[in-house]
Amino acid sequence: MKFVTSFITVVALGVSGAAQAADVRLFTEDYAPLNFERDGEIVGLGADQVFEIMDRAGITYEAELTQWSRAIGQAERRPNTCVFSTTHTPERDPKFKWVEPLASDSTILVRKSGSDIAPATIEEARSYRTGTQTGDYTVGVLEGAGFDAIDLAPTQSATLKKLLQGRIDLMATSGSFLESALADGVEIEEALVLSTTMMSLACSQKTDQALVDRMQTALQSMIDDGTQTEIAARYK
Repeated sequence: MKFVTSFITVVALGVSGAAQAADVRLFTEDYAPLNFERDGEIVGLGADQVFEIMDRAGITYEAELTQWSRAIGQAERRPNTCVFSTTHTPERDPKFKWVEPLASDSTILVRKSGSDIAPATIEEARSYRTGTQTGDYTVGVLEGAGFDAIDLAPTQSATLKKLLQGRIDLMATSGSFLESALADGVEIEEALVLSTTMMSLACSQKTDQALVDRMQTALQSMIDDGTQTEIAARYK
């Protein structure tokens, strides 16, 4: 698994190939297999879909990989700006215009492999030191489930490091993150499922509605012709 610390920017040019102001700014984070850096490019189950959406809709874009708190903050404040892959929660719903679904996922608690920490219920899990990253949707999930004193780190990789070092007992994350981590040999395992979620492209309320409509139409065409399924298969 690659934990990217530097910004990576991908610029899409117009049909003529000449540089021009992009229609949309896109922000994402390093969160495999949904979005991550590979050979200097942003790829992933979510990223591949978002770039295909833009191409089909004829929308030029710039995409940047950065920390999640910055990514979602930019999408909340700036016009014609979107963030992915974003969990659609009730708390976030009024803050964005949504293009969905990119994928479904689960919100889970993971532990270090071999740990004897085995909560059978959310109530039992509350007694353990639980961490996640600042600005992540899992903060709201944990707060809604009654977790107090949540340990926050600036990135997903920093939270994972704390878990592996025994500085926290449990880490809140997604099922897709766990699958990717296991494929890379990271010694963690599922402890408890908290909820199921929908992953989406979230655009600021200041984003041109005509652009959002074109994005949604493009995504639906990808679902209808099997492209979404084909992209998902790349990251199994």
